[in-house]
Amino acid sequence: MYKIALVPSRSGQHGIFVMNSDTSGGKLLTPEATARLSSSSWSPDGRKIAFYAVPRQDSELAGSFQIPGHQLLYVSNSAGGGEKRLFSFPVSDFEWSPDGQKLLYVSASENPERLDPAVLRGTKSLLSAIYVLDLGSGERKRLTDFGLNCSGAWSPDNAHLALSLGSGSGSDLYVVNLNNGQTRRITDSQDINIAPSWSPDGKTIAYVCMGSPGKDKDAGIYRVDSGGANKIRIFDRMAYKAAWSPDGKSVLVQSATGIYLIPAFGGQAMEPYTGRGRPLDAVFSPDGRRILFRSNHEDAWQLYSVDLKGGNLRRVTHLSAASFCVSPLLSKD
Repeated sequence: MYKIALVPSRSGQHGIFVMNSDTSGGKLLTPEATARLSSSSWSPDGRKIAFYAVPRQDSELAGSFQIPGHQLLYVSNSAGGGEKRLFSFPVSDFEWSPDGQKLLYVSASENPERLDPAVLRGTKSLLSAIYVLDLGSGERKRLTDFGLNCSGAWSPDNAHLALSLGSGSGSDLYVVNLNNGQTRRITDSQDINIAPSWSPDGKTIAYVCMGSPGKDKDAGIYRVDSGGANKIRIFDRMAYKAAWSPDGKSVLVQSATGIYLIPAFGGQAMEPYTGRGRPLDAVFSPDGRRILFRSNHEDAWQLYSVDLKGGNLRRVTHLSAASFCVSPLLSKD
C-alpha cells in the first residue's frame, strides 16, 4: 500500500488531495488553489509533502521576485497540518535527500543579475545555482556557481550528488562528494546534459542529453558509471526525463511521443502505454510493479496506472489531475 497526492486540473477543484493507492481514504490536505506538486514532493519517510504555491498572504513576497519558472516552496505534514513556507525566496526545483534530513534546491534568487533590465525583458537568460538546505539546522550551502540547465539528484547513500551545470551553450554532469567536497566531472561534451538519476545501487547514473544547440543527433538517454566510465546511449530519441525502477533493472523514459520502459543493461525496449491521448509525468509505483501517469485520453486529465508489460490499464482517481506524487511504501499495519 502507498498513498497518492494530487492537484486537480478542473475549474472549481483545487488544493492538494491525498488518498490510498486503492482509492480509499481520500482527504483534502490543503485547499490552497495555487498549489502544485512535483514527482519529488513526498519525503522519503512519508511524513511530509513539499509543494509550490503562491498563497494570498505571500503574494507580495512572490511578486518581489519576477523570476521565470520559480515559485515559493512550502511543506506540510502528509497527514495534514503543520504547513509552512521553507524559504523567503522562490525556487525552480528541489529534491529530498534519501534520509529526509536535507533538501537540494535550485534557485536564481541570489543572482544579482535578476534585476538586469535585459533579464526582466526576457532577452537575457538568468543563471541559477544549486544549493543544499539542512532541514534540522536551517543551514544553507551553495554548491555551484551560477549557470544554465541546473539540476541535481542525491545518491542512495546520501553521500554524493550528481549535478548538471552549464556555461555557454552546453552543460555537463558532475558528482560531488559531500564528505570531502571533491567534485568530479563525468561528462565532457558540447551537448546539453541534464536531469541525472542514480541507480538504486549508486553505481550508475542515467541522464538526459538534449544534443547541442541546433543539432540533436546525440539526443537521448545515456547511462554512465558514477566515476564517468562506460557511457552508453540506451534511448536514441529526444527525451526529457529518466527514472530507475526500484530493482535497478529498467529505466522509465518520458519523451514528447510517449513513455518507454528501457532495459538498463541490454534488452528490448517497450511502450507500456500506446493508447490515445498524451501520457505525461510517468513514475514507477513504489513497489516497482506498475507505472503511474497522467493522460487526457478520456478528455479531462486523469491519473492512470498500467503494469510493466502494458496490461491492466486502469484509472486511479475520479478527480482530474494537474500534478501528483506518490509516497514511499507503507507498512500493512
